[in-house]
Amino acid sequence: MSSRKHIRHKLLLDEGVHLPQSYPELNNLHDVIHVSQVDLRGEADEKIFEYAKLSSRITVVFNVKDFQKFIHPNFPSIIALSTNLTDKQADLKTCKALKGLKPGETKGHLISITNSGINKKALQNLT
Repeated sequence: MSSRKHIRHKLLLDEGVHLPQSYPELNNLHDVIHVSQVDLRGEADEKIFEYAKLSSRITVVFNVKDFQKFIHPNFPSIIALSTNLTDKQADLKTCKALKGLKPGETKGHLISITNSGINKKALQNLT
């Protein structure tokens, strides 16, 4: 039985999401930074997502409606966390979602993480 090689994903946590230390597994397994660590606190969503694009980081957000418009096949995916998740649940479920990502799902996808599960959907910005 072959084991899958661990992929260390690059993530950018949006302002509403807690600091990386709140997610110990995620922080240990992946390259996680928070907008406040790169002087983006209080900046417009467009500027935050532009940084994510330029640094090839999957953006982790609570306010999916504000970020959904940025999803494009050539841009990093967005992870939308449910506000009903505890930090521990968000930590473990996000790690599980990232472990199950296929190479093509790192771009152009909305990955929704809720208490009921993980949903990955390819979206295309038509504007």
